[in-house]
Amino acid sequence: MEIDKLNKIEAIIFDLGGVIIDVDMELPYNKLLRMSNKNENYLLIELKNIAYEYEIGEINDQEFINKIKEITALNLTETEIENLWNEMLGYVPNYMGDLLAKVKEEKRTFILSNTNPIHIREVRKRFHKVVKNYTFESLFEKIYYSYEINLHKPDLKIFDYVIKDSLLNPNKTLFIDDNKNNILNAQKLGLNTIYMNPKMNLPQLF
Repeated sequence: MEIDKLNKIEAIIFDLGGVIIDVDMELPYNKLLRMSNKNENYLLIELKNIAYEYEIGEINDQEFINKIKEITALNLTETEIENLWNEMLGYVPNYMGDLLAKVKEEKRTFILSNTNPIHIREVRKRFHKVVKNYTFESLFEKIYYSYEINLHKPDLKIFDYVIKDSLLNPNKTLFIDDNKNNILNAQKLGLNTIYMNPKMNLPQLF
């Protein structure tokens, strides 16, 4: 985005995975497929469905863990499942706290993420291991997690919800995400967008 256009932006909505914390979305699925004797195509579909239910708040932590154990037929403890699920999450760059704090001084800043409670607990831990001067929540005016608002990107309703809830002007709001489908639907509601490709590339923008 050109500097003059960025200067006119009043609010920035950040995705979380692939933008603020590195992720490997397929790693837990692939690991479970290798560990289980179930049909891979069937199992992958079921695992994705369970993850979706978890991310929109239809099921809680315990229900998610129980469903994973049931569908994979693996004798895993709750801790083992949580640890495996958290392998999706990677590193938080050590510059991230200062970068986000700088942006917040000039713009209204938000998070909009398809996520779940297990991941968010781990994100906070990893963030605070690296960033000492700020709490994660302090760097944003408001954080929207899919499981809390029962909506999921790229559904248009989730973008409309954030716009209305925080009284945003889409023409003066920038949405940054590493998923092309999310970007395309955000554009339909008039949001300015940046497709984060390659991932984890915020220093090139700010």
